[in-house]
Amino acid sequence: MNSCFQNVIPTGINSLRCILSLLLAVSIVCVAANAQQAWQIDPQNSVATLSMGSGVNTLQVGLARVSGKVVFESSDLEDPVVTFEIRSGNPTGAEYATMSFISKTSTITADGKLMVTGDLAVTRVVRRVTIEPSEAYAGAQYGDPVSFTKTRQIKLVSAGSPQVSDPNGVMHLVGSASVIREDYPQFLDAVSTPGLPTELINDEKCENPSIIAEDYHGADCTGTVIASINNAMVPTGAPSGEGFYGFEPIVTQDRNSATIALNLQLKEMPSVVSSR
Repeated sequence: MNSCFQNVIPTGINSLRCILSLLLAVSIVCVAANAQQAWQIDPQNSVATLSMGSGVNTLQVGLARVSGKVVFESSDLEDPVVTFEIRSGNPTGAEYATMSFISKTSTITADGKLMVTGDLAVTRVVRRVTIEPSEAYAGAQYGDPVSFTKTRQIKLVSAGSPQVSDPNGVMHLVGSASVIREDYPQFLDAVSTPGLPTELINDEKCENPSIIAEDYHGADCTGTVIASINNAMVPTGAPSGEGFYGFEPIVTQDRNSATIALNLQLKEMPSVVSSR
């Protein structure tokens, strides 16, 4: 039996041996426990761009904010644990969707890109809309929400391994995932949710002018634009005059595939220790 356990109060050489044994045991435990770096996805500055189609036929259809967390093992920065949530559409409207991702594995592709494989759960919430025009009409009436959830595995591909390049210690992570309708129709339905914002603004404040005249063009708004959709546009009708009807995208929406492009800004959280 080890001399450390032969005496209730070890003395002399036994005491020294006991201390050294304890220090060695603590060192082994520390090596087994990997320090982790946890980064919070900043929902105010992290954006998901939702698109339909593929290649040159890709049409951006809307934007959504992203929240979640990315955790790196200090011993392997190319194997992060990624969790995030995206909400598309208006939760008070007739239809909206949420998408929640949990990573399972990560690998580096032959061309040096980080590929994260995981489960994406898509939940679509739909309400029945009733419109009854009458003298007392006060707008559409919405019924109770009905939700549908489906989970499939997807692959997120980033431009490379995550790195901290911001002088303020902020990490930027860019990646995307594409899916065809045959593999995950619920994903495409969530991406094409009606009423998606085409612009995301921080600290937005809107005020109506004190006097509404013939040139009224809506409320005056201020704020910081962090993202807006960017589709190639062409004029419709005559270039000018009464025959001009505005602009429309060059690309016709293709509903056979969809893409989520992530542009994430991460802030480091307090260090944690894992026994993984």
